[in-house]
Amino acid sequence: MKSYTITIGDKTHIIGLQELDNPDRFRVLAGGQVYEIKVVAVEESDAEIPSIEVIQAAKDQPALAHKAPELLPKAPSSRPPDLPEPEAAEELPAEVRAPMPGVILEVSVTPGTPVQRGDQLFVLEAMKMKNPIRSPRDGVVAEVFVHEGQNVNYDDLLLRYREG
Repeated sequence: MKSYTITIGDKTHIIGLQELDNPDRFRVLAGGQVYEIKVVAVEESDAEIPSIEVIQAAKDQPALAHKAPELLPKAPSSRPPDLPEPEAAEELPAEVRAPMPGVILEVSVTPGTPVQRGDQLFVLEAMKMKNPIRSPRDGVVAEVFVHEGQNVNYDDLLLRYREG
């Protein structure tokens, strides 16, 4: 799955995109969910952009909100970007996994480090872009499974939180 950065309004998002067997169908990872989409060609129209039809949420892919929290480039201010609020009944993730393949450029935490939701945990370089990986929850780091310079694959375990 290739990763792309898109900007909608003033918000920047990283999405994953995989072409399927049919050249106008794709699997998209966006907002922690995997969707199958169809690009509908615009014929003889003034519109410059084709429309996109969401066929279905991909049934063979689990929801990935806890594995791929919204990744945004570093903001000019020192305040981390806002992360979407978890739903009240949502269980806090016990782990952080790689949202895409790449190289770990920076490890910002060690075991025992207390973190707050939105704190930077790692910087992952993918496709020549530096992507901060932020904590999806408050907690204390129990284990860090990667080091600077290490290659990681999609969904590799990066960090585990302490229980309780």
